[in-house]
Amino acid sequence: MEREGNGIVSGKRAATHASILDALEDPRLEVEAECDLHGHTVREAEREMRRFVRDCQQKGKRWVLIIVGKGLHSPGKKGTLKSQMVEALSQRASSRFVLAFRTAPRKSEAKRS
Repeated sequence: MEREGNGIVSGKRAATHASILDALEDPRLEVEAECDLHGHTVREAEREMRRFVRDCQQKGKRWVLIIVGKGLHSPGKKGTLKSQMVEALSQRASSRFVLAFRTAPRKSEAKRS
């Protein structure tokens, strides 16, 4: 797993070619399925994400988007889903279905780029 200076986190399996991470950065990438985890607790979100990733793998959907939000409705307005879902994608049960992942910049950061 690698953290960039702009807060973006990416990761890939050792045997996965780096071009997969490059493809995830391409704005023309066509997302085949989405999972919106807004409003879920960490436990609910991980369960839903695991189901979603498994279902996508079974259906042959390779390019998926998992939305966690900013955490504005969380206690202290500090989101925890992003870090927990990154951990789940790289180290927990969902990781067996994932070749690579990359978090997206916040919309305000993306507009400045």
